[in-house]
Amino acid sequence: MPIKNGRLVLQREVSDFSERFTIDPNNLLSVGTFVRTATSGSYEIEVTTGASDNKAFGVIYSLDRTNNPYVALKGRCIVNVRGTVNKGDTLVLSAYKGMLTTDNGAAFADVKALALTTNSLQHGQVECVLA
Repeated sequence: MPIKNGRLVLQREVSDFSERFTIDPNNLLSVGTFVRTATSGSYEIEVTTGASDNKAFGVIYSLDRTNNPYVALKGRCIVNVRGTVNKGDTLVLSAYKGMLTTDNGAAFADVKALALTTNSLQHGQVECVLA
């Protein structure tokens, strides 16, 4: 796995099910950003807006030089997280845009993913399975 600034950087170039979506080139997101359906403009996706975002549906798992990133809809991928995450934790939308957080008591409908790896950083990434 690659190391950037002395930290291990997770990356995954495949997903069990993914699609390409258009995004504003002035708002290019990083791999692992949770996205939602855009509510205005001519682009299809934008970053999630917080914990109560009911339009969230996938995570960016691969970027190229176009305005059409691949968005993982099901299966394994890397996701940006806020706070400590342990392997097996259920992940829900965080109050921080584009990130998930642990909530093992969450209602089934709120669960976005299940963690396959751990993270002990305040802002980090984990490999997960999208719910």
